[in-house]
Amino acid sequence: MADASASQLPRTWLPALLVSIVVSAFCAAALYVLLAQHDRSLVAQRNASAVMAAEYGARATARTLAWFSESLSGDNFASVQHTLEQHAQQANLLAAAVIMEDNMVVASSNPAVIGSTIQDAAWLAARRAQSGVLTPGIEKGRPAFIVVEPFRRDNRVVGWIRLAVATPPEAAAPRSDDDLGRDVALVIAPLLLVMATLLMLTMRGLMSRVRSLLRGILREAMEQAPHTESASAGTPDRGGMA
Repeated sequence: MADASASQLPRTWLPALLVSIVVSAFCAAALYVLLAQHDRSLVAQRNASAVMAAEYGARATARTLAWFSESLSGDNFASVQHTLEQHAQQANLLAAAVIMEDNMVVASSNPAVIGSTIQDAAWLAARRAQSGVLTPGIEKGRPAFIVVEPFRRDNRVVGWIRLAVATPPEAAAPRSDDDLGRDVALVIAPLLLVMATLLMLTMRGLMSRVRSLLRGILREAMEQAPHTESASAGTPDRGGMA
């Protein structure tokens, strides 16, 4: 009877496995969302850092050329022209020019434009403000930073350095769904195994304890049954005695 009752108890591995799968699925979903958000944040930070570095480099180059132009005597820009032609070999430098107050280009990374005039929104804004500016724009069909830096002689602005630097492409990209799924699986699979094992051992111990309690209760009931029958048989009939 005790064995029959014990055999009717549910198997310990099935509920442990079900609980482990449910908990692991919830943890996997939460981990996937957290990793995806972290990837997007990290990618945004890296791309923003690349843009800031490009802006800083463009400003630094423009200021260096402005200081160099200030050190020249008269309108001799041959040295600046040579420098601009050397910088033109850089992949991210789309255009570079020295513009005088009369809007005339006197030196350029593209010698063909020397002697021409330029009408540029960034240059006009810098001319009105009499200070350096950096604005986003399009140069040669590509997104770029337009940097305009003034150079002075005798405490007055006599010309401008104009650089067009290509906006850096997004160097970082978030992980693909497959990569995220693989990383989540690498974390969740051991968790599922450990959790299922611990729950199975715990439930096996509990079920063993329940079986022992059931056997004890059945044993006591079976032992008390003969004593109850003997007591009933040994009790005199009051009606007969009378």
